[in-house]
Amino acid sequence: MGRLFMKKMILFLSLILIMSCFSVPVLAVNYSGSTPSGVPLSVLEQFVDSYTAEYIGTTTAGASIVVLKDGEVLLSKAYGYADIENAVEVDTDTVFDWGSDTKLLVWTSVMQLVEQGKLDLNADIRGYLPDVFFTKLQFDSPITMYNLMHHNAGWEDCYTDLFYHSAEDVLSLEETLRITEPKQVKEPGAVVAYSNYGVALAGYIVERVSGQPFYEYVNENIFAVLGMNDTSIHPIQLDDASVAARREKIHGYTISGDKLTVSKNERIFIGLYPAGSAMGTADDAAKFLAALMPGEGEPSLLFMSNDTLNKMLSTSHSYAEDFPGISHGFWGKFGAVKTLGHGGNTDSFSSYFTIVPEVGLGLVVMTNQANETGLCTGLAKALFGEYSSDYTGDLPDAHEFEGSYIIARRPYNGFSKLMGYLSVYDVNAIDNDTLEMAGIRFTQISPYIFQNDGSSEGFDLPDLLYFTVEDGNVVRVSMPYMELLPVTGYEKSVMIISTIFAVACVPYLIATIFIIVIGGIRNRKKGVPSSLIKKLNMSLNLAGAVALINTAIMAIRALQYSSYAALRVHFGINITYMVFAPLCICLMVANRKKVEISKAGKLFYISSCIVSIILILLLIVWELYK
Repeated sequence: MGRLFMKKMILFLSLILIMSCFSVPVLAVNYSGSTPSGVPLSVLEQFVDSYTAEYIGTTTAGASIVVLKDGEVLLSKAYGYADIENAVEVDTDTVFDWGSDTKLLVWTSVMQLVEQGKLDLNADIRGYLPDVFFTKLQFDSPITMYNLMHHNAGWEDCYTDLFYHSAEDVLSLEETLRITEPKQVKEPGAVVAYSNYGVALAGYIVERVSGQPFYEYVNENIFAVLGMNDTSIHPIQLDDASVAARREKIHGYTISGDKLTVSKNERIFIGLYPAGSAMGTADDAAKFLAALMPGEGEPSLLFMSNDTLNKMLSTSHSYAEDFPGISHGFWGKFGAVKTLGHGGNTDSFSSYFTIVPEVGLGLVVMTNQANETGLCTGLAKALFGEYSSDYTGDLPDAHEFEGSYIIARRPYNGFSKLMGYLSVYDVNAIDNDTLEMAGIRFTQISPYIFQNDGSSEGFDLPDLLYFTVEDGNVVRVSMPYMELLPVTGYEKSVMIISTIFAVACVPYLIATIFIIVIGGIRNRKKGVPSSLIKKLNMSLNLAGAVALINTAIMAIRALQYSSYAALRVHFGINITYMVFAPLCICLMVANRKKVEISKAGKLFYISSCIVSIILILLLIVWELYK
């Protein structure tokens, strides 16, 4: 990204220089100074226009961008299309999904209640919840609001019941939290693992303490105060009919090959809605960011005292010195200056909110594009600059950090834990100072801190990595927004063996079904009767094929946002197979001497039994039955 930015900067400044050679009047914005990266504010609009031109229409359908300085809007422009097929252009009244940027409203609400003395960030949150609210806690340690803000309460991640296709599926926030409660798998405070559940729970605590639904609280204490009349946070937008209507006029897009196509799931509803259901215009979002950066001597519109705002924006969780941390739920990031903010993604919308309180600069980027990074994170880097370290001492050998690491934010139990193991990263040393992860190189800039070399455009990999080493072993790899954990020897063995067995079983079953069908047709033509053991073998293999197909369908449905309740039928099918297959094997063994079997036939039947046992073990190990 750094090299790309430099090329654009050179091209842009060359264009400005050429234009200045002609006596053509140019309307310049009347602002002095420059962004932290060096872009003059007087030509900010031209720079952003040039930057976005690289993405709009190729990797991004449409966008709305706002840049703030000292509470004033320097730039508010729309680019591209809300509806490509019908040539409906994005304008500044277009509404976009906020996605996880909604979480900033949760933390602002929490800090308002802290200021009023109604919430204690250090108190056990169970004191604010109904009796016996949690059923899956594994540790006696208290869970505090700080744990929720830092995403380190210890919960596993969950892939079901976050998004719904229909508004009718959305339950109350309390009901949704109860049915989606994840298992606690880590001690509170031990590991940062991003948790939508934890943030939604914080929103529910706001409900309990304030005595009003979370969306009502936000509308009354944030939106109304700031004049944010074009933003909704209700899970099905019942709080703003205008926003709901405008949301129907914009499509979300994904990239298929080189083509932008409407996402199949571009309109979704969020049960854990405090974690991601806000939607509105970029100008409205800018009002929220402006309120987080009041001018010198100006009172905060969101708090009774600016001291509360300053506390919220101060670092509350630090991974290491000289490494960005978390500021009461706001993610820190290093550029030429320290920035705070959050990114957001729904199925086919992406957004990025950034503030630089020390210089009063803010950026809102909203796109109707799935997993968009070129504008969301790229423009922030282009405006706020690259981070550089002035460390000149000795550095540890990069070879010490080699290994396989898995994302801490993943399911640890149930059928979806298999998906979690798809997020394994191999870290290899290129030389004493350079590591490679997922094809991206990171250079060590200070002890244990590695910086992305700028080649990760299009990938959602962080700018910085921090390796925590204890007793000579890496215990975690921290990023500004999550952590990776070393893959244990046991986990490696399970993954390798499972892969080998799965690769062997699938083609065997496919070939077996083909052989059984062809053999059955031939025997029928010849009038050869089928023995009991043949029928049992055929049933065993057909059942195995059904179990595989059932598991594949279950995975597809889960990825398409089917609820956990809707997936229970698939669990039932796999459980049935786990009972049926051993029964079949026992009957085959019992009847093996009642009919003459060739050596080839015996080998066939034994192989079928072994494959069935392997499939059962895979279903058990990966918990594909629950």
